Parts: sequence; C-alpha cells; structure tokens
Amino acid sequence: MQNPIWLAAGAALAGIGFLLMRWAGRYDATGIAADAAWRMAKTRSTAGARDELGRVVDEQLAEVRADAARIGHARTAVKHGTRFFIARFVGIAGLILIAIGLAIIAAAFFWV
Repeated sequence: MQNPIWLAAGAALAGIGFLLMRWAGRYDATGIAADAAWRMAKTRSTAGARDELGRVVDEQLAEVRADAARIGHARTAVKHGTRFFIARFVGIAGLILIAIGLAIIAAAFFWV
C-alpha cells in the first residue's frame, strides 16, 4: 500500500457517493421500490411482496397528503416534483462518486 492518502480519499468519495444515493433513494421511484425489496429481504419473505410495496408507497403518499393539507396542492406538487428531479441527478452523481472512489482505491494499490 504505497499511497494511504489516495486510499483514504477514495474511501471518502465512495462513502459520500453512497450517502448521496441513499438520500436520492428516498425521493426516487426506483428507491421506493428498492426500499420495499430491502424490507422483504429483512423479513425473508416474498409472500407479501405486493403488500409491502403498497405499504412503502402509502408511507410516501401519506407525506404528500400531509403536505397538501398543510401548504396546498400546487406547492406540494412543486416541492415533491423538485425533489424527484434533483434526486435523479443526485443518484447519478452518487454512482459517479462511487466509481471514482473505487478507481482511486484501486490506483492506491496498483500505482507504484
């Protein structure tokens, strides 16, 4: 291990990318589906797959309904639409940071 600074920098970038992807998963449709799959994996049961996905979607919709009742439908649409739009780009940025971090980690081991 010739370059511990590169190793630390790569691990930090990969960690930041992972955290960005987790944040984006809360507001992205694919993240909602992945959350439902993760919950099914934790319970080790695929019998209630449709019910579990329904519960996850209902949790998300309950937040939207609560916002609509509090601040109005138009503001709620803008708020959640903006979150969805930003989440797509943040998710892609997270993937890129993870890839760069892993490349830096590999370079720390293979660079002479």
